[in-house]
Amino acid sequence: MAGESQKKNQFSPVMVRLEAVLAAALTLIAAALSIFMPNLIATGGIPAAQDVTTLSPIFFPRLAFGLLTLLCLKYLGQSILKLRDISGGGMTDDADRFLRAALMMAIAAGYAYFVTEVGYGLSTLIMTAVIAVFLDLRKWWTIVSVSILVPIVIRFIFERLLLISLPRGEYEFIAGIEDEIMKFLSDVFFVG
Repeated sequence: MAGESQKKNQFSPVMVRLEAVLAAALTLIAAALSIFMPNLIATGGIPAAQDVTTLSPIFFPRLAFGLLTLLCLKYLGQSILKLRDISGGGMTDDADRFLRAALMMAIAAGYAYFVTEVGYGLSTLIMTAVIAVFLDLRKWWTIVSVSILVPIVIRFIFERLLLISLPRGEYEFIAGIEDEIMKFLSDVFFVG
């Protein structure tokens, strides 16, 4: 059974240790949020009008974080079991993984910054193109078409169907182009 031993050795020891640390941190954070929920949410309302049949605004967040704590505990247990199963030698290149993860975080941080500067449309177009190249898409027409379609479709769904506005850029020229595209799509799809 060479397949099973190779499958066990696929996991990098460093990554499995980091996963166990992450699982422990998530468990502690979820438990703390569940325990300290009364300090985080204002109760409000008229105390005299609250009786046994009404739930406080603390109930559901506390319940959700309590369930999240149980799920995180399960994840922690699985991570510890995986940590026991791995062998000492790492078969993968951890430096490459960390570099790719750092690059992805830099892309996300840059996107968050540029959304406020140039608006949702252009920043999402650029971010989608960078992610497509990052994921090894090499056909230029695929990168261009996906990068153009993703922000248009998402903006149309959010702004025209869900009535949730997305950030506009500080540059009126870019915002004007985005508005014209949305007006055109609204005229095409909402005729009548």
